[in-house]
Amino acid sequence: MGAKDIVERVKVRFIEGEEIPPDEVIHEFVSALSDRLSIRLRAQSLPKAAESIVADAAMKAIRRRGFEGSSSESSGDGGSISNSFITNVLDEYEREIAELYRTLNGSGIRFFR
Repeated sequence: MGAKDIVERVKVRFIEGEEIPPDEVIHEFVSALSDRLSIRLRAQSLPKAAESIVADAAMKAIRRRGFEGSSSESSGDGGSISNSFITNVLDEYEREIAELYRTLNGSGIRFFR
């Protein structure tokens, strides 16, 4: 399965009647998350087992665009507005990523004779 298939998986998750972003937008989220996850896993390409994480995280990232991703907001007397955003949706999958990393790369403990 490739990026196009993951894009389709993301599109299926939208509720009927909900506006679905253009494929190019979804593809960009999928590509960026695939790259970041591959780096965390120290893999040359995205493993099949990681595709569900990318699809879930892409959906969350799409929903968090703009103010939906804001974790706090404040405004000053001068009319300036400050926002804090949730920056990394992959952090929510840290346990799964760690397990997948161990599966792909071993536990890190090696026994020599």
